[in-house]
Amino acid sequence: QDAQSLHGDIPQKQREITLKGFRDGVFEVLIATNVAARGLDIPEVDLVIQCSPPKDVDSYIHRSGRTGRAGRTGICICLFQRREEDLLKQVEHKAGITFKRIGVPSATDVIKASSNDAKKLLEAIPPSAVDYFRKSAQELIDEKGAVAALAAALAHISGAAYIQQRSLLNSTAGFVTMVLKCSIEMRSMSYAWRGLKEQLGEEVDDKVSGMRFLKGKMGVCFDIPVGELTNIQEQWRDTRRWQLSAAKELPELEEDAGQRFSKFGSGRQGDGGFKRNNWFK
Repeated sequence: QDAQSLHGDIPQKQREITLKGFRDGVFEVLIATNVAARGLDIPEVDLVIQCSPPKDVDSYIHRSGRTGRAGRTGICICLFQRREEDLLKQVEHKAGITFKRIGVPSATDVIKASSNDAKKLLEAIPPSAVDYFRKSAQELIDEKGAVAALAAALAHISGAAYIQQRSLLNSTAGFVTMVLKCSIEMRSMSYAWRGLKEQLGEEVDDKVSGMRFLKGKMGVCFDIPVGELTNIQEQWRDTRRWQLSAAKELPELEEDAGQRFSKFGSGRQGDGGFKRNNWFK
């Protein structure tokens, strides 16, 4: 994405040039400090992303208010770490709003978005430029088939030479998030651990991390290394009491800070803060 920045150390004249460029659509992303939180008339902003929860409600309202102005609707996303959940609750309580909590994008989500962007890029190529590549395109079609050749081209345009699976709980690379549903409400996580160990054995302790209750305590979710997924799926059999599956999106979680580090038996507990990582390498 084409982007420009806006902060207090930028001279006023340059700020005006940057704001005009953003308003006119010369670039589509403005990265700003709180200098852009209020007092600026910027129409048709579709999305605001806050990199962390503000410590006061007014700041949240002013930042999120940059989108959805003049009768329009917009989206505001707030990135947060586990230790910042109390700040979100304060904003919810004082502002009278309820956040929809979602996990980090899955590899599938990123691929889908990247593929859509790649299609738009292809549509923008002028016919005169396409003609230079017809011979190579025909050779690829003859060699791979039309669908496989085009799919490879889209993957290359997206930069998806290597897809990295990530935890939906904390974005840690190399992990997949699992959901274990239970037919009854659980009083403690030890019940979930017993259910897992009945089928997967005691060694499951070393494979599971970051376990948290689902909303209503009718199950738990947790992370396992990607390399263990096939082995666990082959060993596991759903029963009337337990159903285990790989999560496609982050389920709604129980808001109980005290259960973060609950653990039955030994094993590792991964909290995994937000780290800057590349989806594609």
